[in-house]
Amino acid sequence: MDSSLAIPLIVAASSVPAFLAARAFSRDRARLATLMRLVGMAILAGAVGLAWAGGDPNRTLAVAVGLAVAVNGLGLFVLWDVMRRRRGHGRG
Repeated sequence: MDSSLAIPLIVAASSVPAFLAARAFSRDRARLATLMRLVGMAILAGAVGLAWAGGDPNRTLAVAVGLAVAVNGLGLFVLWDVMRRRRGHGRG
């Protein structure tokens, strides 16, 4: 295996918990399950981006910043959904 693909494969593997959480929430928390799937997809997209970057520092930085913004932004939406549901305003 090419050593330049080690980090992208590790990043891709780190998306598995998000997909497992989405599956666990799929029956009673459809919105949260969708958000968790989006988090998993963002992480996979970041892994593909890191593989595309191929060690180029500028590309790697761009992918890392994009991945951080996407995952943290979706994380805020997850938090917002959980807080809204706890207050009794959630519908599903």
